[in-house]
Amino acid sequence: MTKEELIKQQVRQIDALETEVLELQEKLELLEARSAAERAASPGDALPGGSREKDLYPQERREILVDVLRQARRSIPDGTRRADVIDDVIAGCPVKGVPEAREKALKKALTGYQTLDASLRRKLSELGIDVAEKTNRHWKVRYYGDPRYSGAIPCSGSDGFRGGRNLAADLIKRFF
Repeated sequence: MTKEELIKQQVRQIDALETEVLELQEKLELLEARSAAERAASPGDALPGGSREKDLYPQERREILVDVLRQARRSIPDGTRRADVIDDVIAGCPVKGVPEAREKALKKALTGYQTLDASLRRKLSELGIDVAEKTNRHWKVRYYGDPRYSGAIPCSGSDGFRGGRNLAADLIKRFF
């Protein structure tokens, strides 16, 4: 083979590869468009209108929305379109029940609360509750360090039974 023949062969090969690249780019664009359309059509993790809030733990927003739908569903009569749509959405969005598990864990941790010791701090930390600072008579706590979600824990419990339960109920309302 002469140099000219080798060059012509290389040019043909380059042309064929460039054509293949263009075809693959077109396929990629098509697949990306399909994928975007499927994500928009499926409920998955997508929320209507998007969301500025981010999950503080995996699937948090989904868990909250399904919980709200379940609560609303209790007041809707069976056999109505609204009930059927909500039942369908709830069935299509499986959740693990993380907020309920966190509520139980917080209630258990604060039952009989007297003081904020290392063991209780660790349990609170596992639930995403950070002990931020101590004021005169209270510990300031934040949910995942976010100042929008804060509460106070007294330095010493008022009574061994009801004080911890009331404290847990207050924090559950604020955080979960």
